[in-house]
Amino acid sequence: MKGQGGIKTKAVGYVRISTNEDKQKYGLNVQRRAIRDYCKRKKLTLLKIFCDEKSGKTLERPGLQGLLTWKDKFQVLVVYKIDRLSRSLFELLSLIKQDLSGKEVVFLQEGIDQRTKEGRLLLHQLASFAEYERDLISSRVKDGLAEAKRNGKHLGAPQKYHEFISRVMELKSKSLTWKQICGEIGINFRTAKKCYEIGLQKTDV
Repeated sequence: MKGQGGIKTKAVGYVRISTNEDKQKYGLNVQRRAIRDYCKRKKLTLLKIFCDEKSGKTLERPGLQGLLTWKDKFQVLVVYKIDRLSRSLFELLSLIKQDLSGKEVVFLQEGIDQRTKEGRLLLHQLASFAEYERDLISSRVKDGLAEAKRNGKHLGAPQKYHEFISRVMELKSKSLTWKQICGEIGINFRTAKKCYEIGLQKTDV
């Protein structure tokens, strides 16, 4: 595919595997090969494939953060499988809408290609599931707080979270990455993520 002026569309790939996973099933070579084949078929210029070898439970992975620093250099991101990018649907959609805003994302195994109308429809369906996931989490938290209150336990987040919630929500709304947010406020990723979750719960009330 060529963009304006006959210039080929530029793409990057992203691969990840955890050290405790079956490396034969979704090994890095398998993922890289699939990404290269896709870009060749679609006539995309593949600039680089970013790689991580750790858990997908956090977005603070060096390969993913490196990819985000390149977001002005490419138009398409190709990923072998959704859970390579994130195992949380809500976190995945937040990443696509904010950190990767304006980019076309392709998930090969699921057949989701944001460059097509069918792919965009599937992504919207994923967004619905992500919203459902967030509602379930919020409901479980509320039920837990109600049970704790009945048992006479202290409710509410530790004071340190209250100090940072509004600032974290403000910076996240400006599409800053977690790394940038942590550096700006001077907190670690776990505290920033907890503040964000608490802030989301407040908006749901």
